[in-house]
Amino acid sequence: MDIRTGLLADELMPATARPRANLLSVAGAPELVLAFCFLAIALAFAWTLDLPFAVPAADALEFTGMSYGVPLSLIGVLGLFLVGTKQTERLIYYGLAALAYGVILIAHFNVKLWMSLINPALWDDFYWSTDQAVRPMVEASFALHNTVEATLPFGDHLYLFAFLAMFAGSIIVHSAQRFVVFRKVIFSAMLVHVLGALSYLVMPALGPFLYEPGVNALETARQQHMHGGYQALVAGGRPWLADEGSRFMFAAVAAMPSLHVASSAVFVFYAWKHARWLGLAYVPLFVFIIFEAVATRWHYWIDVAAGLALTGLAIAITTAVFRRIAEREPAPARFPFRISGAFGASGKAA
Repeated sequence: MDIRTGLLADELMPATARPRANLLSVAGAPELVLAFCFLAIALAFAWTLDLPFAVPAADALEFTGMSYGVPLSLIGVLGLFLVGTKQTERLIYYGLAALAYGVILIAHFNVKLWMSLINPALWDDFYWSTDQAVRPMVEASFALHNTVEATLPFGDHLYLFAFLAMFAGSIIVHSAQRFVVFRKVIFSAMLVHVLGALSYLVMPALGPFLYEPGVNALETARQQHMHGGYQALVAGGRPWLADEGSRFMFAAVAAMPSLHVASSAVFVFYAWKHARWLGLAYVPLFVFIIFEAVATRWHYWIDVAAGLALTGLAIAITTAVFRRIAEREPAPARFPFRISGAFGASGKAA
């Protein structure tokens, strides 16, 4: 067949037989769609209920003992790695994903701040009764914390650091695998924050620290700060939120479900499936995070179960969204990657 015959055949090809452009095949599109749909939902809450929309203040993370330098440094390290290995398409995707994740987090913490104004009915008494029904498991969480704290000098800090280590490890390791695997990890983590924020509004709760202190002194101090912000919000309402919302943005308190557990479960799932050695390394950290969520009295055991269910839902949705993309992507490349073609999810010309 010569060129002219080929062109004529292409012109005569039925529209249904031609490959169709798929929005999901454009790397970053599902992530941005998810982010801005969630932002639209948050803004709809703000508009219909007259809720001030906040952006984080410079000192919003101060109560955690952490600055913006920690998450920004993680982003910077991976960005430099992609620049150094000349992975231009992944670098562009990473920038878009970071934008989408940032939008989701801002919307997430606004919805979390608004919880008491959207649905002020707290379910803590009910959740506390479920915790008493499994009181031996609560005591087991205390015992595990005390054992870890007696063994490690930084035991009180491990709840946060274990999560950050899993987050960073997953980003670094999965970025060195198939592109679609990396995207599924990111999308699932984003989806947990979207679904989690909306779940806070269904049967809201503050946490079992209302009834008894936990065994982690560092987290107890943070609870006092966050509960003080909650009480000020309830007393001051929307005017307080307009004045102080930016400073207390990351100090909003909500227990049901546990997103600390849910997000960690995302990292364990993909690590176990795609990098078994990493999954094995995560298992003790994950077990600790589950029990520490209860030992700190941030969460009831029912919050942990709900968090794991939320992870299952997020992964199921992610699998459905990326199924066709995964089928089209070629076999894994060996490290370091070479991604050719235009900006497409499969690494081929889009």
